Amino acid sequence: MRFVIKVGTSLLTDNHHRLDGVFIRGLVKQIVEIQRAGHTVILVSSGAVASGRQELSLNHEKKNIPFRQALAAIGQGILIETYRKHFKKYGISVAQALLTSLDFTRRENFLNTKHVFELLLEKKVIPVVNENDVTTIEALTFGGNDMLAAEVASMVSADYLVIFTDVDGLLKEGKVMPVVEKIDDSIKALAGGSKNKHSIGGMAAKLEAAKYAMSSCVSMFIVNGRKKDILKRVVESCETRGTADNDYSLLPAKNPGTFFPSGISCIDSQKKWMKPQIKKNTWIEVDAGASGALKKFGKSLLPSGIAGVHGGFQRGDVVSVKYLHEEIAYGQINYGSADLDKIKRHRSDEIEGLLGFSFEPEAIHRDRMVIL
Repeated sequence: MRFVIKVGTSLLTDNHHRLDGVFIRGLVKQIVEIQRAGHTVILVSSGAVASGRQELSLNHEKKNIPFRQALAAIGQGILIETYRKHFKKYGISVAQALLTSLDFTRRENFLNTKHVFELLLEKKVIPVVNENDVTTIEALTFGGNDMLAAEVASMVSADYLVIFTDVDGLLKEGKVMPVVEKIDDSIKALAGGSKNKHSIGGMAAKLEAAKYAMSSCVSMFIVNGRKKDILKRVVESCETRGTADNDYSLLPAKNPGTFFPSGISCIDSQKKWMKPQIKKNTWIEVDAGASGALKKFGKSLLPSGIAGVHGGFQRGDVVSVKYLHEEIAYGQINYGSADLDKIKRHRSDEIEGLLGFSFEPEAIHRDRMVIL
């Protein structure tokens, strides 16, 4: 399973608002354990501002945004070095990824970022993600990294987003709600503000992240990150949930916090997103072999099976796939029309020689394609 784990400032800092080495050491140990069990993990971590504050030994600080951005600029290197030091003890490398909203809205940025994440996970490297606070102020004013974590989880098609916080979950009348299947006004009314003055996000921001994740076919947990072996308990709950056929009534006794099931299949989600995005007056013509591989086996579309390229499109566009003038699929293309025309009818291992570079071996990966 693939997990995106988000950890906020309230957990990462101690009573003096400095980085909490004991907590970070325990967090790293838990992540290593589930990675060794065969799962993949992306960590979305706050803490840059706290790291900058610690570096400058500040007792008082200005509250304006540029000053907090300056603290983040100082602290980013310290934060990633802290994680690198702890993961290195287990022989695991980390990679820093500082993102902005543009990396999710611009097609090229999105695809490039997604491919880098996939490569890092393939190499068993732990990506440590944070907002690029120097160039954007969203994370400093609108709910921290909760929404960033949800967008990353959607980008990498994570199975679960796990938000670590300092409460046991979403509370109703003093009790944790084990499952929330729909976020409506009654659920939003349960959210209070953040209790930590150095923490930007609150429960309302986490519910917005849950709503986004659920609509992107990613299920989400809100759990108390200070509980012993909490990540292990989350994974065990997910494994149980996978055999429970979505019967959530079986799960509250095992639930480590509040669970937000996606309630939507990834196929339905992709159809909903891709269909209106199909580039008009453009299509890819495939041969009989590729048509059979797509329709019968759900394979990716390789350049060798492409017989023709019609119309102009760019990498990242959604393009129709046809066989004998009948649309059989559509999907997000990995190469622009000019490049695809050069590599059609060729094997994937010939792409770099023909173009001088290579993005992916597939023209359209099966995970980004809808078969009709």
